[in-house]
Amino acid sequence: QMIAHAPVSMQDKSIDDADIDVLVFSGHKIYAPGSPGAVIAKRRLLAEMPPAEVGGGMVDDVYLTTFTPSDILPDREEAGTPNIVGAITLGAVLDILLEIGMDTIREKEIKLIDLAWEKLSAIEGVNLYGPAPADVPRTGTIPFNIQGFDHGLTAAALNDYHNIEVRNGCFCAHPYVREILKPELWAMDIDPDAPNSEEQVERKRGMARASLGIYTTEADVLTLVEAVADLVARKEEILATYEPIGTNGYRHSQFEPDSGVLFDPKISLQQALDNCTRK
Repeated sequence: QMIAHAPVSMQDKSIDDADIDVLVFSGHKIYAPGSPGAVIAKRRLLAEMPPAEVGGGMVDDVYLTTFTPSDILPDREEAGTPNIVGAITLGAVLDILLEIGMDTIREKEIKLIDLAWEKLSAIEGVNLYGPAPADVPRTGTIPFNIQGFDHGLTAAALNDYHNIEVRNGCFCAHPYVREILKPELWAMDIDPDAPNSEEQVERKRGMARASLGIYTTEADVLTLVEAVADLVARKEEILATYEPIGTNGYRHSQFEPDSGVLFDPKISLQQALDNCTRK
């Protein structure tokens, strides 16, 4: 996922054996939704591996009980009809990122990470996870929790009261997140024989995560900081007005957005036209 945040080189001539053998990334992580992912690998490794998928375009011949895979790369690893439109989209996005300059993107992101970390760490009652950016280089993700809130409640309240969407949970890194949270989970001192003990632990087994992109501004970061500080200041009110749903979700007890209005294409189109007219 680093590919959208910082320069990446397959070769490092300054360090022996530092070359990357295989680089994998998803298109939807670099501003190209609907695009395929990419695998960039040394040819000798691909040549030694059996094809990952089977289908049209990756074979030289087919028999009743077997087939002969092609020796041509990348054809052998691209079975079936390719996602042509998605591939074009991905290529266009990569061109744009290179035009902006990955060094430029990284430099801006570092400033925003430093600002976010400094401001959020100054709020009493907020836990940040991982080493500080002053100690270890970080990409534009900041995992945090508000003391006394489940991560699902933090995400719901930021969405409902401040129109800020954050991810919450374990972020496809369950073992790592659980290891980081282990001291907090032990400190809960939950009776393992209690009927809802597992649910209590599960609701605490996660974090909220704010992510930075190329469109994120300093004002966006400060808005997040103000929103988190607001939730901390209104902790008792927030806790009293939300009810848990499912495993990690929360719902406001007094209002619920009208999804029919939020996702009505006619209303969305009219709002867009009105905005254009006002400009």
